Amino acid sequence: MAVEGGAPNTIASEGPPSTIPEISGSSSPQMTPAITPSKSSDVLPQITPAIIPTVVPTAIVREVLTEGNYRYWRTCIKRYLVGQGLYDVCRMSYKHPHKGKEPEAYYDWKKKNAMALHAIQISCSREMLSQIMGIKQANEAWDFLKRYAKPTFYFDEPFGGLQEQQPLAHPSTGNGDNFSQYEKLRQALYSGSWKDIELFIRSNENAVRAKILPTGLTPLHIAAGAGHVEIVANLVEKLSPEDLEEKEYVQGYTALAWAASDGITEIAQSMIKKNSTLANISDMDQILPVVIASSLGKREMTRFLYSHTRSEELAPEKGTNGASLLSYCIASKFLDLALDIIQKHPRLAVTLDMDDLIPLYAFGQMPSLFKSGSQLWFWQRWIYSCISVNPDHASDRVQVNVDDDTARDDRNKTGKVLRQLMLRLSYPVELLGIKNIHQKKLRNAQATKLLQLICNDLQSQKTNMIVGYRVHQAVIQAVKQGNVEFVTGMIKSIPELVWNLDINDRNIFFIAILNRQEEIFSLLHGLTSVKKKKMTSVGDRFDNNMLHLAAMLAPSDKLEGISGAALQMQRELQWYQEVESIVPPICKDTRNSDGKKPSEVFSEQHADLVKEGEKWMKEIANSSTFVSALIVTIMFAAAFTIPGGNNDKGAPIFLENKLFLVFVVSDSISLFSATTSVLMFLGILTSQYAEVKFLTRLPTKLIIGLSTLFVSIAAMMIAFCAALAILLKESSTKVVMIPIILLACVPVTLFALLQFPLLVNICISTYGPGIFDRTIERWY
Repeated sequence: MAVEGGAPNTIASEGPPSTIPEISGSSSPQMTPAITPSKSSDVLPQITPAIIPTVVPTAIVREVLTEGNYRYWRTCIKRYLVGQGLYDVCRMSYKHPHKGKEPEAYYDWKKKNAMALHAIQISCSREMLSQIMGIKQANEAWDFLKRYAKPTFYFDEPFGGLQEQQPLAHPSTGNGDNFSQYEKLRQALYSGSWKDIELFIRSNENAVRAKILPTGLTPLHIAAGAGHVEIVANLVEKLSPEDLEEKEYVQGYTALAWAASDGITEIAQSMIKKNSTLANISDMDQILPVVIASSLGKREMTRFLYSHTRSEELAPEKGTNGASLLSYCIASKFLDLALDIIQKHPRLAVTLDMDDLIPLYAFGQMPSLFKSGSQLWFWQRWIYSCISVNPDHASDRVQVNVDDDTARDDRNKTGKVLRQLMLRLSYPVELLGIKNIHQKKLRNAQATKLLQLICNDLQSQKTNMIVGYRVHQAVIQAVKQGNVEFVTGMIKSIPELVWNLDINDRNIFFIAILNRQEEIFSLLHGLTSVKKKKMTSVGDRFDNNMLHLAAMLAPSDKLEGISGAALQMQRELQWYQEVESIVPPICKDTRNSDGKKPSEVFSEQHADLVKEGEKWMKEIANSSTFVSALIVTIMFAAAFTIPGGNNDKGAPIFLENKLFLVFVVSDSISLFSATTSVLMFLGILTSQYAEVKFLTRLPTKLIIGLSTLFVSIAAMMIAFCAALAILLKESSTKVVMIPIILLACVPVTLFALLQFPLLVNICISTYGPGIFDRTIERWY
């Protein structure tokens, strides 16, 4: 029986040879900084697949195609097709020969088509394969998967296949293309020597505006790219406003566009002062300088260029500049600019940008913009509540409000004191991170207002099918990323979104389970009983109910955030039991299209995790047992070799000393604690590692073992210090004991730093409040 999400054993009419070498390569498609960024908390996160398959490597690709790994899959499969000479038949522009007129060419194409189609099919997951089973031509299957699996929207214009742009031929410069005469000028421009530049320009007046490189760069281009502020200002004085509009040949950049890439605002200011229309001149791809600056995260440059760009240039009907600028501003967290843009052009939120995505899509993938995505300590949360912000302004000034039940005068007085302290004590403010907390709260307030403006616009206007689909896709991605505020806000503005299904007939709660987004899933408790029943009683296109999806293995990025395979298994069991408590009882015995119950799916997909959890716990138990046994041996021996020895009657000499009582008590505590620890770890080593044992029984043993081990180490150090204090003379005790006590604290501190965080995580995960919120208020 095929594993869901794996590579099916699908055989085409004619296939490739039985032995196919694995071919890997670098990325083929161009990556954009905002929509497809690196993994970082400050940028857009990676897109999470809608289904978590059991990834089965094939001879062609290491991972079969799912909804979220199209770019990686395309790179691998394309290199394979090119290497086998099959990629031509996958192009939409390829026309297959006529069977009657060119029979040999036709049969050759038929063979290549079958081989390419077979390679594509066996490299797809079950969900993707079901979408192309009826397609007979490789180029149609390739184009369909590009539309279907890649997170883009092609509703506005048809896709005509892959087309590679050729560099534009540049016109003649009128000087015989003799660029060697400008060699000294170029060197002076790169080195920043204005004296040499001015000397050259005096001998050749036209050089200041000439194309001095085959790529069409002028001296102003080079100076702007090199970041020479003063040289740019001097060159601008010698040029006319029209000269500043000259473009180079490769990308059609003006000198201002080059400056926008570097982000040096002073250079842009000198150019705009000379020619105020420069900010509205686009390159050969019709991209404005402000979009270039925002795509590279140049905050000040983006602000400056935006203030000199005509508002009508960013309108939806003028092209993709407005939507692209909004997407990049959201991705770069320039939310004050995003607010201004959306207030002037509300429809940009659902307009396609140059990456064929809508800004709303980028907004949904950034939960860190909202309060729920901010991780704060308890004292940081108190500071957060005391800070007031104005979402209409991006100010670095921190304002503090203290809400209390006392009189208003006392409240104002306290606020004034805090403000004065923050103004005068800059170092403590930086130490406590108050400025960062202020910026975080300002960003949260701006994101909330931006979402409200978008929702108000969607409510006020009738949403057509295309826009509705785009919004739905944005919500789906927000669910995958756990963006709670975004999801609830969009559903409140467009209620039917809660009932919409994705390509696999899964609602938002199904997707939340697959991607282990507990905050999104907890929203289910905020629905009425009728709506909750409707949500939990349905199945997807593969007859999986909610419990089947909870039985599937969590995404790797979610598991990696939990320390230890045993705790990962515990979290998976918690998810399964939580979903099991919500779904109708009949769902427990319902079989999916593979004929498997939820419990069978859980056992199958978590078999490896159970083994890893057993190995992890036994490794901890083995190492800890050795330490505990060593402490038992030492403390047992110390009980009979007491400090100072015994008198003639067998009684301890220092029996009347108070420190002797400390020694005896701490020695006993250390001995008993270490013995208990040994027994607990032995229990872990001999335990039965069934799936359900990872929920509470095994973690409880680990908690007791680590806790008693920590107590035994601490008590052993106390007994050691007490014994030394008894033996040392009173005259020297005060001088020697302090450094001894400090040194004795070192092993205890090291153990606390290394093992105590793990102990706390186990306690919270096992006996804490849990990750699910069943007390959520009704929101829909």
